[in-house]
Amino acid sequence: MKRLIALSVTVVLIFTLGSSLAEQSTGSVWDLFGAAQATATPAPNAFRFRDGIRWGMNPEQVKALEMSPMTERSQQNLTVMFSDGKVVVSRFTADLVFMFRENRLMMASYEFPQGTPDAFLYLSGALSYVYGEKAEAEPLKIKVLMDAFNPNRYRTELITQAAAWTAADGTAIFLYYYGEQDFAITYVSPELGRAMYNVNGL
Repeated sequence: MKRLIALSVTVVLIFTLGSSLAEQSTGSVWDLFGAAQATATPAPNAFRFRDGIRWGMNPEQVKALEMSPMTERSQQNLTVMFSDGKVVVSRFTADLVFMFRENRLMMASYEFPQGTPDAFLYLSGALSYVYGEKAEAEPLKIKVLMDAFNPNRYRTELITQAAAWTAADGTAIFLYYYGEQDFAITYVSPELGRAMYNVNGL
């Protein structure tokens, strides 16, 4: 009999607690998971670009964080957003370009048209200071990555002095000449880097 009474009291408490929680909640139990995801902080080693911009952000999120005025061009599932003027990079100025696939940021680039050899060497040293020792980069890989957003913009034979670094989260960073005096620093998301080649049927 005591067990039956204890069981009855437990059932009443469970129903009371359940109805109390239901009154406080305006949605389903899945809302709790959604709220947890919304307030979750990114991994400590997640790559941050400029003022907190992260891979996977959409153009509107990037515009909200990027202080420079930007112009946007879209075609099919690709969007390229570039600065209307120069932005400050280290001790120099550059054109800033963001590249999106299906509204998700996949690649970003600083372009230094008519850059000086001294600037190139200085930025190479600065990148090594931040990301560690550089490695030689394959020009064809850089061209393939860029072709995903702007086909035939680069010619492989003009990509020279290419160097690469890797950030803690797998972001690839490339510094290279793409013309006689034009060079760039390009940041590639780990997701794009893993899917750089179309391997269907291979």
